[in-house]
Amino acid sequence: MDLKLLHAFVKLTETGHYGEAASKVFVTQSTLSKQMHALEKIVGGRLFERGRHGAKLTPLGQLLLQEARALLRLSDEIDTKMHRAITGVIGKLDIGFGVSALIIAPRLIAGFRETTPDSQITLNDLSSKEQHHRLLDGQLDLGFCREPEGVRELSFQRVIDERLALVVPRDVRISSQSQMSALNSLGFVALSQSRGPGLSSQIDRWCASAHFEPRIVQHADDILTIYSIVAAGLGAAFLPLHGVEALGSRTHQQPLYGPASKWSIGICWRSADSNPLLLRFIDYVSKHQ
Repeated sequence: MDLKLLHAFVKLTETGHYGEAASKVFVTQSTLSKQMHALEKIVGGRLFERGRHGAKLTPLGQLLLQEARALLRLSDEIDTKMHRAITGVIGKLDIGFGVSALIIAPRLIAGFRETTPDSQITLNDLSSKEQHHRLLDGQLDLGFCREPEGVRELSFQRVIDERLALVVPRDVRISSQSQMSALNSLGFVALSQSRGPGLSSQIDRWCASAHFEPRIVQHADDILTIYSIVAAGLGAAFLPLHGVEALGSRTHQQPLYGPASKWSIGICWRSADSNPLLLRFIDYVSKHQ
């Protein structure tokens, strides 16, 4: 069914007059009359009883009017939704984040949702490496993660600087990095290499620069487990400072320094992705980080 014909038909029923309806749909009266004849051929019957009082609907015309209005409303709704999607105010985003972004990512997403209340955002707790893989595979739209190395298909924008921290039970205090060797009697808890290769490499680089070799007594598959083990007094650990601060105050953490102690956390996305909602989110982060 031609929406243009239905629109003209509805206008004619609203005015009841060919001349007035023709001016509202920006055609001549003759053209409008031809359009109504064409519509009658499509539906297979007369729509108007034409007389000196104007255009009066037949029973078939009354039925078409009801359906035409519903169809035109649906068409308007679709047009509105398409326009909103094109301008990036509705849609869906799958976003990854790690422990370092445990505070900043929800804050930015909450602020963005206030500007785009009809958007749908799903959060996924993933390591940086896993986020990079899922971004490349199209399973994520954006990640809060480390900067990918040597991956031209991904773009990165820094949001915060993360730093390694020495995390120990609350009743343990280390006044300087030179005294950390004493912690080897307690032992260190480390993240499994396969679960956090970026963090593991960062710790290795810092320990090498500090000429320190931690005695690993236990491995765990996630940072929350490591933090809980340390909080229970069963070991020490090297963890991201922002992430530890977000987990509470059940431990004591001491920031570490030196060139190998810092790295950037930011948003990462496929460079070729043209999703309007994604581009709108990237722009929001750049203005509110």
